[in-house]
Amino acid sequence: MGKPQVAVVGGGITGLITAHRLAGAGFDVTMVEAGDRLGGQVRTEDFAGLPVDSGAEALHLAGPHLPELLDRLGLSDEVVRARSGSARIWDGQRLRPLPAGVGPTGPTRLMPVVRSRVMSPRGLARAAMEPLVGRSDVESDQSVGAFLDRRFGSEVVDRFVDPLLGNLHGGDVRRLSLQAVAPFLAQQASDHRSLILAARARKGGGPPAFGNFNGGLASLIDALTDHPGISIRVSTPVSALVVEPERRTGGDRTSDRGGVGRGPRMRYRLEGIDGVWDGVALAVPASVSARILAPGVGEVFEELDDIPTASVATVLAAFPRSTVEDHPGFQANGLLVTSRAGRLLKAATFLTRKWPHLDHPDHFVVRLSAGRARDHRVEQLDDDDLVSRLLADLAAATGYHGSPTLTLVRRWPGAMAQLEVGHPERLAGVRQRLTRCPGLALAGAAVDGLGIVSCTASADRAAALIEAHLADARGALVS
Repeated sequence: MGKPQVAVVGGGITGLITAHRLAGAGFDVTMVEAGDRLGGQVRTEDFAGLPVDSGAEALHLAGPHLPELLDRLGLSDEVVRARSGSARIWDGQRLRPLPAGVGPTGPTRLMPVVRSRVMSPRGLARAAMEPLVGRSDVESDQSVGAFLDRRFGSEVVDRFVDPLLGNLHGGDVRRLSLQAVAPFLAQQASDHRSLILAARARKGGGPPAFGNFNGGLASLIDALTDHPGISIRVSTPVSALVVEPERRTGGDRTSDRGGVGRGPRMRYRLEGIDGVWDGVALAVPASVSARILAPGVGEVFEELDDIPTASVATVLAAFPRSTVEDHPGFQANGLLVTSRAGRLLKAATFLTRKWPHLDHPDHFVVRLSAGRARDHRVEQLDDDDLVSRLLADLAAATGYHGSPTLTLVRRWPGAMAQLEVGHPERLAGVRQRLTRCPGLALAGAAVDGLGIVSCTASADRAAALIEAHLADARGALVS
């Protein structure tokens, strides 16, 4: 009996990790990508003579999934860690330091917040009451903003959570699902009466560690594609998935069945590529999955197609280093902009200051980000206007009015899935309906959350589901 044949549709980071794990388990894997390149939102550019990432910028070196992946790929010793440094928050008027101990889901320490003067006395008093607020009910889904409003008050949400977590997801924190985008926070609320007291009780801690590679995150893509068990086909769009029971020949009772008493074993065809597949992973945007599944599993179409998205853009800008390096507006690793500022600029990362591998003697490289849910300016502006508007916002925030010597625009249409309240329940329903198609798995940021850590966990889940199905099918054939 030959090796099981598995197709992975989608050549972004999730699809690549899924394919690599399945190939490592001994399956023949075909990676199918509609575009002309692999990596999805991981893209390293040759910019100003440096390997600059215009999509995903860093690896968050936390949790069990990513370190295990780096070890498996032999990349752990090649990680370049970001330099320590602070960030600043701009509300459209004043630029203030992000206090120590404040993360995407709020403060874990109050004194740095007090000293920062980012909050009003009234807001500080309300935030200080968090340990006195009763235990929160997180059994039913709710927005991150609503949850943290109750714990800390609205100022914490507007002045910290919005520019950190909201910018990270390109969304509205008062719509984003607590269970989907901040599951650790939901677990802490379930286990502890107070988030601040729980943070004090945790040992270790410290600021999160971020990493990259000397050659940019393209090094991760190269390592994932370097496996003899993976066949790669780019510029190959898939339009539909056809589900059919496997028909077997023979005179025994297992004909048309995966084994006595085990029910039919499914096989899959993909319109757009020849072959019959024992397992399929869809690691593509939710709307694409919806259209691929519509002919065979049409009842999940609306649930997937209705997941909202935000279009985003990044602009890389290289300034003369001599004019920027000592400027007071650039004495941090970057800045975050609150949504209430009404600016196009969402965030600026001072890459030359943040990353050792992007330290250049002549250029100071800055990455500018734009794009939020329900804000269509990114789609409406052409490249020249986009660059001009973002540079004007940067100048207003930093006080620096110099012009870059080089720019590059990269657009990501519909790239940021908005996992809003109710998403976990809807997704659970979709996956439950897909159980009638064993060996078919959904994965990716659109279903399991943004960021390489979330995508790694999603890929591991999809690969494990397919592995378990094919192990069961093998057992059925010999039973």
